[in-house]
Amino acid sequence: MKIIAVLEVSITSGGGFNQALNTVQQLCKLLKGKIEFSVVSTSKENINYLKLLKIEVSYFNITFLDRLLARLYSGRLWSLILANYKIITPFEKLLIKKDCDLVYFVDNSSRAETLQILNYIVTVWDLCHRDHVEFPEVRNFGEFKAREWFLQNILTPASIVMADSKELAEKISSRYGVDRDRIIPMPHCPSPFIKELPAKDTTEILKLYQLELGYFFYPAQFWAHKNHFRIIEAAKLLHEEGIQCRVVFVGGDQGNYSYINEIIGDYGLRNSIKSLGFIPAEHMSALYKGCLAVVMPTLFGPTNIPPLEAWAIGKPLIYSKHLSDNVGDAAILVDPDDEISLASAMKSMLEESNSEKLVKNGFKRLEEITTMRKEAEKRLISKLLQFKKRRQCWK
Repeated sequence: MKIIAVLEVSITSGGGFNQALNTVQQLCKLLKGKIEFSVVSTSKENINYLKLLKIEVSYFNITFLDRLLARLYSGRLWSLILANYKIITPFEKLLIKKDCDLVYFVDNSSRAETLQILNYIVTVWDLCHRDHVEFPEVRNFGEFKAREWFLQNILTPASIVMADSKELAEKISSRYGVDRDRIIPMPHCPSPFIKELPAKDTTEILKLYQLELGYFFYPAQFWAHKNHFRIIEAAKLLHEEGIQCRVVFVGGDQGNYSYINEIIGDYGLRNSIKSLGFIPAEHMSALYKGCLAVVMPTLFGPTNIPPLEAWAIGKPLIYSKHLSDNVGDAAILVDPDDEISLASAMKSMLEESNSEKLVKNGFKRLEEITTMRKEAEKRLISKLLQFKKRRQCWK
C-alpha cells in the first residue's frame, strides 16, 4: 500500500505551513518499513524547505482544468453530473499514476472533495468560523458559507479526520456528524526550523533587524483575530506608568497590517513597537531567544504553535485564558479582551522569578504533549494498518 501526502499551503501561511511540514516529517518516521510513503507539493516554493529537511518531494502544477473541476465538484448538481460521467481531475489521475492508495491532506485542502476514486485523510485546524463568527476573515464575502460547505462536503466521506486536540475532535463530531472513532486528535509540535542557535548567530540576526534583547514577542500573521490591537493598548498603559516596554510583531499581512500600523502611530508608540512583517523561518529561533516573553492574546484556537515554540526555546508565555486547557500552568493567562489584564501580565514578566517558574512549567508541558502525541501516533498507525488490510479487497 502507498500513502501520498499532499502539501498545498505555502510558507507565507505561517503556522499552518510549519505544522504541515511537521506532519510530513512525522509520517516519514512512522511509516518507515510499514507502508510506502511519498510527498507531492502544489507549491514550488515548498520544495527547497522539504529538501532542507531531507524529504523527497515531487511538484505538481494545479492546472486550470483542476481548478475548474474543483469548483464544479463543490456544487451538488455538477458533482452528480461529473460523477455520473466518471470525470476524474488531472490531480487525481497523477496520484493514481503514482500508485497511490490513500491520500493524506496535511493542510486544509479543498482538493479532497474532487477525489472520485481515492480514499483520503483530511486535516482540520480549527472551527473558529463557528466559534467567533464576528471576525471578517471568517465572515465577509461568503467566507462563512464557503467554510461550512467545504467541511460538510469533505468530513463525512474521509477515512480519517485529523484534529489538533480532543476539544476540536468533539466539536467536529457534534457539529458535522463524523463518527468520533474516525477522528484522531494529534497534538502540534514546534516548527522544524526552531532550534538552538549559537550566541553569535543570534546576535547577528538581531542586529540585522536592529533589535536589542528584552522585548515582548508576538509571532502571528496580521489577521484581526490575532488581536495585535490589545497588545498595543497594553503597551500604551505600561508607557503611561513609566514602563518603557518594547514589542516586536512578525508575520505576513492578511489584510490587517495597515490598520495595526496606523494604531501604533496614533498611540505614539512607533519607537516602542516594531512590525517586521514576514521573516525567513531560519531567523525565528533568534527572535524567540532575544525576547523577554512571548505574548499571544489570540482569539482563535483551541491550539496554536507559538506556545510550543516558546516552551522549546525556554521563554515565558502570556496566553489567552479561554484557551487554557492546552497550556495548563505553563502560561500567565489573560482576558484577551482586557488590556489591563494583559498589561499586568506583561509587567509581571519584569520579575525574574516569575519567568523562571513559567519556563520550568513550559518544559514540563512540552513533555506532556509529546507523550500525548506518541499515543495518538499509535492510534494512527493502527488505523492505517487496518486500511492496508481492507485495501486488499479490491483491485
